[in-house]
Amino acid sequence: MEKINYGFNGKIAYVNLNNQTIEVKNLDARIAKEYLGGTGLSAKLTYDLLSDKDYEEIKDDPLSEKNPLIFATGPITGTIRPSSGRYSVTGISPLTGIWGEGTSGGFFCISLRNCGFDAIVIVGKSKDPIYLYIHNQVIEFKDASKLWGKDTYETQSLIKNELNNDRIKVATIGIGGENLVKYAGIINDEGRAIGRCGLGTIMGSKKLKAIAIHGTEKISIADPTIGKKLIKEDEEAKKGNLLKTTTPLLYTLYGTNCYLDIGMALGDTPAYYFTETEFPAEKLTGKTLREEYPVLDYGCAGCTIQCGKQTIIQDNGEEIKVDGPEYETVAAFGPLLGIFESKDVILANHLCNRYGIDTISCGVSIAFLIYLVENNIQIDSIKQLLVDVNLEELKWSKGAILLKLIEKISKRDGIGDLLAEGVRAMAKRLNVDPELAAHVKGLEMPMHDPRAFAGQALSYITSCVGGSHQKCDWYSVEITTASYPDLRVKIGKSRSLIKGREKGVMALQDIRAIDDSAVNCSFANLSLEHTTGHINASTGFDYNKKSILRVGERINNLKRLINCNLGITRQDDRLPGILTEELKTGKTVHVKLDLEENLKVYYNKRGWDWDTGRPSEEKLKELNII
Repeated sequence: MEKINYGFNGKIAYVNLNNQTIEVKNLDARIAKEYLGGTGLSAKLTYDLLSDKDYEEIKDDPLSEKNPLIFATGPITGTIRPSSGRYSVTGISPLTGIWGEGTSGGFFCISLRNCGFDAIVIVGKSKDPIYLYIHNQVIEFKDASKLWGKDTYETQSLIKNELNNDRIKVATIGIGGENLVKYAGIINDEGRAIGRCGLGTIMGSKKLKAIAIHGTEKISIADPTIGKKLIKEDEEAKKGNLLKTTTPLLYTLYGTNCYLDIGMALGDTPAYYFTETEFPAEKLTGKTLREEYPVLDYGCAGCTIQCGKQTIIQDNGEEIKVDGPEYETVAAFGPLLGIFESKDVILANHLCNRYGIDTISCGVSIAFLIYLVENNIQIDSIKQLLVDVNLEELKWSKGAILLKLIEKISKRDGIGDLLAEGVRAMAKRLNVDPELAAHVKGLEMPMHDPRAFAGQALSYITSCVGGSHQKCDWYSVEITTASYPDLRVKIGKSRSLIKGREKGVMALQDIRAIDDSAVNCSFANLSLEHTTGHINASTGFDYNKKSILRVGERINNLKRLINCNLGITRQDDRLPGILTEELKTGKTVHVKLDLEENLKVYYNKRGWDWDTGRPSEEKLKELNII
């Protein structure tokens, strides 16, 4: 096995919660070069770990002890590459039953990278609540019985106090994860979140309350001068470019919520459960919130943008510092539910942070329930699940019921027990037309309507996790904040057509796979040459544009192979009817998506079999996956 000299710790820790044992293995240099780190390395570790029998067991029960939960960093994490402060968590999603992943910013990632391991692979289940304390290649199992039932903010504080070290960084679940809400997330650095895919649910099933890390080991970098040179080049390139200088400024001023009114104007931001795209956006924009409340700015480790926001509000005589709200959260708890009182949206965000649940899936699930009630669909079935909620409360524009339902979801109380399952399961249990459930492969749709951008729609149906805007932010391409013209990642003549640019969707998916494996934030939107340069500077590898794109292609194909082993076929690569219906108003009026021919082109260029949906054996061998 070739030794890794730069950019990595070179070690993987395997933690078995059944018997509280730890095995440390060396990271193979070939695997490091082929999969980088982060989600790519985690996919490779997962694929090598699971047998055919394990896949069958996980298909029957995604919360099986065989489901590996993996925390990882990459060779870029914490380097001088702009916005490199991120880490990843992966597992088979209990919400979707397929590959699940997420990344989060903050400073937890720095301690994780400096703890002596490139990845922490967690299998098995503890009988009693525990947390892991990791410090410089030492992993300890700690009793978490007194932490069980505590919210995410309390847990972070209590662990630091118990270990008598404020420098410790903590990633934890709240009661949402403990109660196995299918879309529970993981919270670190107060309110930063790995929200999607129910990865916090896996932690809850393993009785793993948190991971606390104090890492001080340093990783050798191959050539720090290269990174400095690239940063100077990037700064020079931005001079005189209005778009490249204005966009970061908007993020700095208003956070990701600078997009709300832009999204509405483009027909991209959904309202009233994906049935409209016009609403009074000015009531909830980042600018409005900044005028109404004190808002503090912050950034993750190495951040050059500082899109993070903390909003200070008064509630029942108490001052609350709320992490966020981000665009996705504002849209999911605002226009999607017809709510335009900012305080209700901000408090809903805070409850989700405290309880550790995904704001997107939560908002879509609640919106689905209200949509059914408003349209008089399966009312009798819904009534049977209502305990202390009146049917009349389940209406658009009701902020009070939003907060009440989030509490119920987190505790799986009454109607909250159904909402905690997500829209696909809700439709099945209520015997509702499944075409009304807004998801792809079980993952609730994000706040970018597929009718606004056909490329975004194509990326949704082919994404490794289902309905996620993070695996390919094609909306960024159409508004020209992301562009790789030579790869066909460029704005087209029509937003509602993607013909001729299918390969561009593939390329952006592969670029984002590289970002999530390196691991770094995509908001900086560096050129591919600069991203490659920073990776080479850290690792001493010799990637060029072609070979680094091959890494992204390999990672996405391996994740697809894992999904196929879990039962995914071509028939799953589709949008539900609720998301393809023609709207009667807004900027996407009369747009009707038909992606069949685009999907055929995508399959052909990916090397996926049209009948089965699997990557061909030839493609898998070409990519050295098998």
